[in-house]
Amino acid sequence: MADPISKDEAAKARIIKHMNADHADSLSLYLQHYCHLSARSTRNAQISSISLAHMSLQTTDGKAYSIPFSPPMTSWAEARTRTVDMDREARTALDVSNIKITSYEPPRKPFHIFVFGICLFTFGVFAMRNRIVPGTWFYDVPLKYWPGGPEWFVWIAKTIALPVVVIHLGEAYLMDRTRLRKHGVERGTALWWKWVVSCFIEGYGCHQRIDAAVRRKTKEAEAAKH
Repeated sequence: MADPISKDEAAKARIIKHMNADHADSLSLYLQHYCHLSARSTRNAQISSISLAHMSLQTTDGKAYSIPFSPPMTSWAEARTRTVDMDREARTALDVSNIKITSYEPPRKPFHIFVFGICLFTFGVFAMRNRIVPGTWFYDVPLKYWPGGPEWFVWIAKTIALPVVVIHLGEAYLMDRTRLRKHGVERGTALWWKWVVSCFIEGYGCHQRIDAAVRRKTKEAEAAKH
């Protein structure tokens, strides 16, 4: 029969291995919530040791942090419940969902594709507005069919483009603050840039797509429980 010390060491080893292998997100959230670190600095954090009173974590820059169990655990049988409760507390405090967005979804519905194209065209016109002048092909050929003529088109482009840019910047900001961060898309990653740039171009349609993805993943998670 194994002695109590050996059992304790085996239990600690199992918990550390399991948490490091399967719950990297939770470890990052623990450090963000309890130690007030940024999401970027907690990426790939690992538990280095654990006791009934606290867990020690190490970030990739070699820094060590200790998070106490309050109150201390009385046995290793409590570890699962405590770590789940800590995860729930951290997610609530940080406003982070357990539904993760792991891929970018481009416009697929005809209306979204249309809006994306129109907005992209508008930004292109705004960027080239000083080159849309008499004597250029775009001014002399296509724009002569524009209602009110090319002068009216140029006036509209110069008038509405800047407000559109400001509005879409606001929508991209809201995308980051209310959706991407909440659903595990780390700021500055390739996935983050895809969503943010797409949102800047097309605006609210991007919000609709990510909300639909969250609803779909939520249903899948609920179905998996049964």
